[in-house]
Amino acid sequence: MGKKVYFLYTKAFSDIGSMMELVVMNAVIYSMTKSTSWLATILALRVCGGIVTSLFSGVIADRYNRRKLMIFSDITRGICILFLCIIPTPTMFAIVAFIIGALGSFFSVSFSADLPQIFGEENILKINAFISRLAAISMVIGFLCSAFLSTVVNYRVIFGIDSISYFLSAFVLIFFKWENTVKNNGNNSLKKFIYDLKEVKNYVFMKNILLFVFIVFLFQTFSASSHNVGVPILADKINSDKSTFYQGLIWGAWGIGGIISTWIIPKITWPKQHYLFLYYGTSILTSLGFILFLSNRVLWIVFFFAFFTGFFDNAAGTYFSTMIQKTENSIRGRIFGIANLLNRIGFTIGFVVVSPLLSIMTMPHLVWLFHGSLIIMIICVTVFLLFRKIVSVEQESERNEKELIVSKQ
Repeated sequence: MGKKVYFLYTKAFSDIGSMMELVVMNAVIYSMTKSTSWLATILALRVCGGIVTSLFSGVIADRYNRRKLMIFSDITRGICILFLCIIPTPTMFAIVAFIIGALGSFFSVSFSADLPQIFGEENILKINAFISRLAAISMVIGFLCSAFLSTVVNYRVIFGIDSISYFLSAFVLIFFKWENTVKNNGNNSLKKFIYDLKEVKNYVFMKNILLFVFIVFLFQTFSASSHNVGVPILADKINSDKSTFYQGLIWGAWGIGGIISTWIIPKITWPKQHYLFLYYGTSILTSLGFILFLSNRVLWIVFFFAFFTGFFDNAAGTYFSTMIQKTENSIRGRIFGIANLLNRIGFTIGFVVVSPLLSIMTMPHLVWLFHGSLIIMIICVTVFLLFRKIVSVEQESERNEKELIVSKQ
């Protein structure tokens, strides 16, 4: 990877800052307002910002220089975080949360779409595994740092660290350059924008394997809302006096599993032509892991299957990103825009229905319902694809036989 790897390390540092900022922002807004409504509003605006710009960011990423889009996103987010240090009002928190969610889409779409150009398409599985490893490490460090620093320094210091991490990422991107393969034809009309969206729609339906990948991905993000709510509830049931401690241990075991997974995946070379079924298989194993450990209170079972789940969850994410990055560069930004949109829609729908469902069923039953529906969906899609492949092979065989008979005549 050479010197290019420093860019990934810088992004990982930025992710640590973002994790700290997310935790502290939620704590500060609740402490400031004593209102769960304000807390829910901040979380919703962050998600809504991403939903609003997901497809738009994909179109922009396919028209303009993706590196410059990432620089713009980093600098703007860094400035916005600094405003929270100067004007720490609930309204400013709400505005900044929306902007961060919106600009986060621009960065993540541009970053994911240009990875094959930066590191080469032949290295993309190894790079995705490495990025997943850094993300898992960043999550663990971010949680620990936010918990520790929030007890010894003012929240403005943490926001300052996050702002610096954005500026550092932008600084590295300014001096770290690669070939811009996106060509802008200069037509920025609304008609062209609509045409770009129709083009990506037609591409997805033409490459209908992508359609099935996105259907499963939407169900996957929807089911994720159950375990994001389930882990804090499980930790409280294990020990209500030390729920934060056990929640950290559970996610820590999950993170360690993910880190180990990213070491192993690049070393396995045989499955490179079977990313689709590897994605489906690891997604099923991930859901089984969540069902098993969220349905138990025995500590060794919980930690073992949390580790198991983290291992296959990171593998599924790595295979998903690698499949999407195999699409044509000219349309890849919009493809990632769709993935980003589905991710946020799935989470939003999931969180909307979780609360009313928890009032009529237990948490383990909720996890069974959400992750069980994902497993059923993957099995149905896999059976359909295998059946279609068998039919296609039989039809091809019949055509060959007919052509052979005609040639003999």
